[in-house]
Amino acid sequence: MKFWKWTHKWFSIVLGVFVILWAVSGILLNHRSLISQLDINRNNLPENYQYKNWNNAAVRSGLTIGTDSILVYGNLGIWLSDSTLSRFSDFMQGFPEGMDNRKINKIHLSHNKLLWAATQSGLYEFKANARRWEKIPLDLDDERIVDITAKDDRIVFLTRSELIIGYDRANSKNFDRFELPRAVDDDGLIGLFRTLWVLHSGEIYGFYGKLAVDLFALLLIFLVITGYIYFFFPHWIKSRKRKNKAVRSIRSPLRFSIKWHQKIGIWAAFFLLFTTVTGMFLRPPLLIAIGNERVTKIPLSNLSNPNPWHDRLRAIHWNEQEKYWLIGSTEGFYKATENFSGLLVPFSKQPPISVMGINVFDYHGNDTYLVGSFNGLFWWQPHSGYVLDAMTGEIPKQQSSASSPLGKFLISGLVETPSKRYIFDYGKGLLNAKLLMPMHLQQCPMPLWNVALEIHTGRIFQNMLGSYYILLVPLIGLLVSLIIIGGAIRWYVVRKRRGLKK
Repeated sequence: MKFWKWTHKWFSIVLGVFVILWAVSGILLNHRSLISQLDINRNNLPENYQYKNWNNAAVRSGLTIGTDSILVYGNLGIWLSDSTLSRFSDFMQGFPEGMDNRKINKIHLSHNKLLWAATQSGLYEFKANARRWEKIPLDLDDERIVDITAKDDRIVFLTRSELIIGYDRANSKNFDRFELPRAVDDDGLIGLFRTLWVLHSGEIYGFYGKLAVDLFALLLIFLVITGYIYFFFPHWIKSRKRKNKAVRSIRSPLRFSIKWHQKIGIWAAFFLLFTTVTGMFLRPPLLIAIGNERVTKIPLSNLSNPNPWHDRLRAIHWNEQEKYWLIGSTEGFYKATENFSGLLVPFSKQPPISVMGINVFDYHGNDTYLVGSFNGLFWWQPHSGYVLDAMTGEIPKQQSSASSPLGKFLISGLVETPSKRYIFDYGKGLLNAKLLMPMHLQQCPMPLWNVALEIHTGRIFQNMLGSYYILLVPLIGLLVSLIIIGGAIRWYVVRKRRGLKK
C-alpha cells in the first residue's frame, strides 16, 4: 500500500504538467477542422521547427505551367516561381486562412489547361479570369484529396477512401463517387496499429466517439488540477494559520477537490488507463511490436466500414503504356483494370514505402516511376519488378518487420525543372543543390494542429532529449498507468478499511 500511495502522489506531482499538455493536445487533434485557421509563429517553437534550407516538408512537388513558370507547392501552400526557382510569389488567392487549409498534396494541369488542386481542405479549381482558386463542393465525410490524375476526357480525384470522377471541363458540376473493389490479398482483417489509433482517439465511433475521449481528457485535466490542490493547499493552510491569516476561502476548494478527485478518479480509472495504454503503442519503440499485426475488425464501428479501402488510399495513376490503373495505398501498390472490374492485384515487387505515406509519385514514361517516402527515393518499373535506390544506385534489401520505419533519407518532396531535379529531405531540406529560401517563405507559420501533434507525440522535446525523445511517450504512459492503478488501489484499500471499522 505504501508503494502505491507514494507512486500515486509523487509521480502525479512531477508529471502533472506533462499530462495536461498531452490531454489538451489530444483534444485539439480530435478537431482539426475547427482549428484549421489557427497558426503558430515558428519563432516561438524549438529551432528544428523553423524553416531552413527547405526542410520540414516545405515543398512536396512542382508543376511547370509555362516556359518559365513553375508552381511550387507543399506545406508552404502554392507559390509561382521561375525555372531557376529564384523568385516566389503568392499563388493562393481564394484559399481560406490558416496554413493547414493550404497544405497541397497535388496540383494537376489537365489536357484542357485547367488547374486543379488536391488539398487538405478539399478540391479546388483555378479560375483564370478571376485569378483565384474556387472550392468545388463535394459531399464527403473527409474532404482531404490526396491525388489527381486523368484518362481521356475524364479527370480522377482520389480521396483517402474512394474515387471522384468528373469531366475535364471548366465549371463542371457532375462528379461521380466510386468505391474500388477489394484486393485479392484482402484477408478481411485490419492493422492492429489502425485499430489502436481509432480506439485511442475515439474515432472508432465517429464524432461522438471523439467527444467521449475529449470528455476523459478534460476529466484527466480536472484530476491533475484537483490533485495539485489536494497536495499543496494543506501546506498553504498551515502556513496561513501560523501567520493568523484567514483560511476559510481556501478550505472550500480543498474539500471540493478531495471529494471529487476520488469520485471522478475511480469512475474514470478504467477508461483513462485504456486510453493511456493504447497511446503508448502508437509510438516507437512499442509501435514496432504491433506494426505488422492484423486483427479482426470491431463490429458496429467505423472499422467495419463496408468500403475495403476506407482511409487506405494515397496515390493513383493511369498507365497509358501498359493500360492499367496503379493504386498506391497504406498496404502497398495495386493494379486495377481500365474499368475497375475485378479484384485489385498487388505488385509482386515494390519499392519500400514508409508508414508515414507516399510523398513522391512521378511517372517518367516507359513504365517507370520515381517513388519517395521516409524510406528513401526509388526508381520502380511495376511490370518488370525492377527497383533501384535513386540515392545510392543500389538494389534495396528486404527490410525486417522489426526494423525502423525510417530510412537514411526522409524524402518529403521532389521538384522537376527543365534543367534540374531538386530532392528534399524532411530534416535536412534540399539535398542536391544550394537554393536560397526567401525570408517570406521561412516566416510561414505552423498550423496549430501540427503543433499539437508534435506535443502529443513528444517530438516537441527532441531538441532537449535528442533521439531519446522516442522513449518519452511509452515512459510517461507507463508512469501514468501506475498513477491510475495506484489511485484505484488506494481508493479500494481505504474504502475496505472504513467498512471494517463500521
